[in-house]
Amino acid sequence: MWRLGLLSVLAGVAYWGWIYASPWTNQPIRQVVLQGDIPRSEQQLILAQLKNQDLGRFFSVNLNHVKDQVETNVWVDGAIVSRVWPDRLMVEVSPQVIVARWGEGQVLNHHWQVLDLDLSLIENLEALPLLHGPVEQTPKMAASFRSMSAVLAREELAISAMSMARRGAVDLSLDNDIKILLGRDEGMQRLQRVVQIYDTDLAMLKHPIARIDGRYPHGVAVAMKVPDEGGKAVSN
Repeated sequence: MWRLGLLSVLAGVAYWGWIYASPWTNQPIRQVVLQGDIPRSEQQLILAQLKNQDLGRFFSVNLNHVKDQVETNVWVDGAIVSRVWPDRLMVEVSPQVIVARWGEGQVLNHHWQVLDLDLSLIENLEALPLLHGPVEQTPKMAASFRSMSAVLAREELAISAMSMARRGAVDLSLDNDIKILLGRDEGMQRLQRVVQIYDTDLAMLKHPIARIDGRYPHGVAVAMKVPDEGGKAVSN
């Protein structure tokens, strides 16, 4: 019986101790710290949105709700929210990874989603490849871009621009100023045929290449950069 009585006393002490201490241990959230490589203006916007609302107390703040709010910012790919005792929230954001320009004034992230961002805040924007095509064809273009880039990398070439017409015809511009026409069907097979002869038959040509038309069933057509009378290179 004395053990049962002791447990009751200890439980009572713990209960009343918690009641007494809870206002001190469970304080209102007074500070939000944000970390992550997104533009400073966007960081300030997120912090202002969070600070202008009642986030609740330390133990009752809804971390998932805060996370969802932060992730509505177009520059944020993901967020992790945690408590820092006694009255602080730590918000760590993962920035959008921009992999390409899309059409006029938009970009693609690494999930191949089209984003509307302030392009002036993106570093080295002009160095990114430019993709252009119907928005509904974005997944198809993304898959083609990845697979075609892998094929061209074998020849140390890269795609600087890729366009897809509404009916599916694909054109490529490479980082060495060569344009490749692949048409609507069998784009990968046609590109592989172009790459196969790039370092053999095409390497023996006298003038630099301007354009390779790979739409033929058993070969390619090549336009050369031939100097005109003024010494300026023109396609021929």
